[in-house]
This record gives sequence, structure tokens and C-alpha cells, in this order.
Amino acid sequence: MPGHMIHLVVAKKAYPDAGIDFFVGNLTPDANAPYANMEREKKNKIHFVGVPDMEIALREFALKADNDYLKGFLLHLYVDWKWNTTHLADFASKRSCIQSWYPAYDLENRKMTSYAFYNTEWAFELYGQMKNWDYTGFVDTEFITKEIAMGWIVSTEKWLSDNKLRPSEAFPPELIEKFANDTAEDFIKWFVCIK
Repeated sequence: MPGHMIHLVVAKKAYPDAGIDFFVGNLTPDANAPYANMEREKKNKIHFVGVPDMEIALREFALKADNDYLKGFLLHLYVDWKWNTTHLADFASKRSCIQSWYPAYDLENRKMTSYAFYNTEWAFELYGQMKNWDYTGFVDTEFITKEIAMGWIVSTEKWLSDNKLRPSEAFPPELIEKFANDTAEDFIKWFVCIK
């Protein structure tokens, strides 16, 4: 899964004029990420890990995504699916076991997240708007309440403000830009066909 800024970059490319509820929804599937003491089983359930067919699971969720918050949530899951089956799979395949590839991936993920934040002109303002959103349109989902989502936005912004990192060598800015453009375009086409 890519970091939260990569999700926001794709979201901004797909729907640049979306409301804040869409962008908050785009971040909240990770609202109980491991560094916030989330239980792995919950994260896996939220992200449809282990489902027989990811696209079918996403289509079923899409049919229920009847507001901008849930549409943002859906886009997050779609981005993870695309990232995991391409760039993450490629990165992992070049390492022999999870003990060797995951720590290296986590570091590269943090680098690309930080670099994207500090090199994206709208990022500071968007985080401020998300922190100050009144949560009109928020929808409780299994494991993610309004309070958890609010805490997640605050903690991700704090992490970003405390960590200014150089770009990832494994996932350079050009790769992220292409991934974001392609995935945003693919999602729009995919979502229109479902609705």
C-alpha cells in the first residue's frame, strides 16, 4: 500500500474540486494503521485482504458509495489494489522474504510520502482543511469512527511536519506522477461504468 500522500495525489488528480469529505474519506481506510496500534485483522478486513476477487469486492463497495466520503474511501481501496499488484508486487519479488523486503519498503514508502507532501503545492492547505472539517457527511464504517478518523488526520499531518525526507530511490517522483495520473484516469472510467 502506498502512503497517505500518494492516495491524496491520486484523489486530487481524479477529482481536483472534490469536497473535503472526499479527501478525508480517501485517508480513513488507514485510520488504524499499525503505527496507531491497529490490529492487523481489522486492517485486513477494511482493505479486503484475502477476498477471492478484489475487483468484485470493490464493485460491491462502489454500489454502496452513495456520498463523497465513501467515494473517497473507495478510491483509497482502488489505489491500494492497483499499487499492490504492480509496484509493491515488483518490489517484494526482488527480495527473498518478508523480513528482508518489508522494512526496506516501509522506508521507501515514508520517503515518497514525505517528499510528495513537501513538493505538492496544495498539501499544506488541504491538511489544514481536513483537520478543520466539521465531519458533515462522515459515515461510520466498521472499525472507523469519527473520532478515529479525526485522530488519524491529526497524526498523519504531525508525522509529515516532523519528517522531511529526500525522495525515494525505489519509487522516484516520476514513477509516482505516472502512477497517479494513470490510476486516477482508470478509476474515473471504472467508477462511471459501475454507476
